[in-house]
Amino acid sequence: MSRLPARLTPFFFDSSQPPQTPPTPPIPPVINRGDWTEPTPEGWARKTVAVNFIGTVVHERPDPFATEEQKKKRQAQLDKTADRNERVLNEALFILSQSPTGRDVLEQMTKEGYRVVFDDKRTGERGAGGLCDPSDKMIILRGHDNPAYLALLIGHEAVHAVQNTRHDIFPSTRHKPEAGIKLSFAIEADAYAQQSQIALELAYGDPDGPADQIKFEDPLQQMRQRFPDIMHAAERVLSKADNIRNGASVAAAFEAFYDSFHLRTFYEDAHIEWADTYAPHLKGRFPFVQRHFTKDVDSQWIKDRIQHRGKAYLNQHAPHLTFDDARHSGLTDVTIKKVEKFYADHLPTAPQPKLKNFGVHMKDAVRWVLGLDGVTHVVFKKNDDPTKPPLKAPPRRDRWGFWK
Repeated sequence: MSRLPARLTPFFFDSSQPPQTPPTPPIPPVINRGDWTEPTPEGWARKTVAVNFIGTVVHERPDPFATEEQKKKRQAQLDKTADRNERVLNEALFILSQSPTGRDVLEQMTKEGYRVVFDDKRTGERGAGGLCDPSDKMIILRGHDNPAYLALLIGHEAVHAVQNTRHDIFPSTRHKPEAGIKLSFAIEADAYAQQSQIALELAYGDPDGPADQIKFEDPLQQMRQRFPDIMHAAERVLSKADNIRNGASVAAAFEAFYDSFHLRTFYEDAHIEWADTYAPHLKGRFPFVQRHFTKDVDSQWIKDRIQHRGKAYLNQHAPHLTFDDARHSGLTDVTIKKVEKFYADHLPTAPQPKLKNFGVHMKDAVRWVLGLDGVTHVVFKKNDDPTKPPLKAPPRRDRWGFWK
């Protein structure tokens, strides 16, 4: 049989044609996400920074007249509260760990041996949402239902832990009362500023992170509501993209603290009351006690120790700032009278200080800080006076936003 002409042979039967190679699918580009290794529905996240959490402290004594059933019921309630605290803390730490500033203060705090605990009794006695106890290296929290703001609260207290442990920039009985107030202003301005920076980083994302990283808007919204002037100052400098990473936004928020008269009044009153509490206990002690309430602080010394992620940001962004001016060390008329009385009562032989006047003393500062703002941050030392009348605990919102 003769072979059909080649032109009539279908090409797919033609064994003389070379085999066709299927096309290679395109290779997707490799995205270097760095530390962002945790996938979530909202984006890629960093792993949570591990902290030393020691649980929820219960000061309640068992009721000797309670039945076994009542005891079991009460214990179940306590266990439920402890479980909720741990769950909310884990959520808060996850949120805080997405901020480069939050990660930095958490890691430094943990390296220095700080532990985290929930203790409603100790926070409630001072009407505080959180406390930093440098003597026992503890971050003490009140029970919270809102992990977004708890993340900011922990960040604030962690800044205090770093200030004390790494930089020794804490007011104490060594300092003159007016110098102690100046230091109180400085450390609180720094803590509120870095708290604001954390909120910005969570909302806008880490500038050094991938585009598909997870972001959180709620912390920024809460900061805008609670501390609008401080937050507005931090956001105003973001007209330049690099200002979120070079410390400029932190410096702007730091300076804005000094325009918040209810915060200034609150910390003025808190420090002079604390000094008045301790001074009588130091009379008649050994000669070395004479060093108490005698030390001033140099402005450059403070600026060198106010740091964000290892850099003294005030030296760079506020080179002409001096803590000796009225804006940064001035007191209200009411506090000036309290300081003068302190010298008359406890330091009668010391030279009278030359005090600068600044701002208006707000008689409702405690209500503003503990009530409308809903939370404050307190730093105290070991042997703090337990007989001091407790402040009323701030109101709390439930999960639907209603006041309790």
